Amino acid sequence: MKKSMKSKLAMFAVAGAMAVSGAAGIAAPAKAENVHTNNAGTVVTCKESYSNTDNELFTFSNNNSGYGYSSYRRKYNKTKVYVYPTVGPKLSYTVMGSHSSKGTNPIVKSDTHIIPLGIEASITNMVNEKGYAYAGLRMHRTVKAQTDSKGWWSPDSTRNYTIYD
Repeated sequence: MKKSMKSKLAMFAVAGAMAVSGAAGIAAPAKAENVHTNNAGTVVTCKESYSNTDNELFTFSNNNSGYGYSSYRRKYNKTKVYVYPTVGPKLSYTVMGSHSSKGTNPIVKSDTHIIPLGIEASITNMVNEKGYAYAGLRMHRTVKAQTDSKGWWSPDSTRNYTIYD
C-alpha cells in the first residue's frame, strides 16, 4: 500500500506541475519583438519592454556629397542616443526621428554635435518624447577624405557617457 500511495503522490505532483506551468503559459502576455544583429554579428531579439542598447556599426564615406545616414532603429525609451566614433575623420552627428524603420520623413530631434574619435558620447534627443518610434543618425563630414569614418551607435543608452545636449 505504501508503494501505491507513493505512485499516486508522484502522479499528482506531475499533474499539478503540468497544470501550473500550462496555466502560467496561457496567462503570460505576448510581446512584440524586434530582431536585429548586434556588434558581434549575433542575431538577438529585443522585447518591447526592454531598451534597444545593442551597438550597431556605422560607416560613413568622407568622399561623398557630405551627408549620410545610419539605419533607423526602434527607440524604446527616453534615454540619450549612444555614439562612439572609432575610425576616420571627425563627423558631426544629428539624431533624427521617424515613424518608420525605413527612415521615412525624418525629423531633426537633437542639436548637431562634432564628436571626436574615441569618445563615448550620449546625445540628448527628443525622439521618444515627441512620439517618434525610430531613431537614426544623420552624419556630416567635417573634411573631404578618402578614409571612411566608422563607429558604433545605439538608440537607447544603458548609462550617460560624455553628454552632448
